[in-house]
Amino acid sequence: MINADDFSASNDTNMIQAAIDYAYANNVKDVLLIDRNYAITGPIVIKEGVALHFSHGSKFIVTGGFRVVELQRNAALIGAYIAIDDPGFNSTVIYLDGKHKYYNSWFKAQVIDATIINWSGSHKGTGLYLHSNGPGHEISFVTFRNVKLVGFNTGVYLRALKPQSGYSYINGNNFENIVIDDCVNCIRLVSAETVPNECSGNTFKSLQIQTSTATTNVLITNGQYNEFDGMVWDLANIPHNNAIVQLTNTSSYNLFAIRNVPLSRITDNGQSNKKEIL
Repeated sequence: MINADDFSASNDTNMIQAAIDYAYANNVKDVLLIDRNYAITGPIVIKEGVALHFSHGSKFIVTGGFRVVELQRNAALIGAYIAIDDPGFNSTVIYLDGKHKYYNSWFKAQVIDATIINWSGSHKGTGLYLHSNGPGHEISFVTFRNVKLVGFNTGVYLRALKPQSGYSYINGNNFENIVIDDCVNCIRLVSAETVPNECSGNTFKSLQIQTSTATTNVLITNGQYNEFDGMVWDLANIPHNNAIVQLTNTSSYNLFAIRNVPLSRITDNGQSNKKEIL
């Protein structure tokens, strides 16, 4: 393991990237951040095979508008605390792009024990964004565990667009113990129902969703065989009485098992979706 603060650079962003680049080039697997605030003013790319570890007191304080952390194939982000301190921020905090082809189940791409918060009060930007748009672009078998997403326009966003040829998909990813708090749109899956572009077979286990007066939607999903279970708190906070869960006309065989959301707040235009409620 190497310490990012041992590298010299003009600012914290460049220093951390220099440490990651060194680790990637020299077959070092782990980069450690110490207990302090880091001023992040540009994007950081965690390259293939490298894990970026936050100490318990490490924080990214982000100003500017850019993708904060991009995770390449077989890369990892561990223990992160990332705070958006700019009301103009309208980008993504953690970003994965299917062009890197996360496809083997034995890869170790993961985000573990992360707190991602927009404390500017703007309710802009996206906490976690998985994007796939091109032939053979794939994000599969990635683990997201113990992640807290607070104060964004969209908490978790999966989007697979139709490629000019071949398939583009975001399938078989595991989201475990995810807290989504004070977001406008909590979870969105955007795709066709199935190939050539799909978001299918993703599991969201033990969700804890805290609504607020900013919340509009708890879930909008397309695709097949996705599963969602957990709790949604304080539905009375939401400033409308319309549907907060939308299973679209390009959805099928999904399971929605958040039992305290009444049927009157769910719109199901898909096929063979299952809803488990009280």
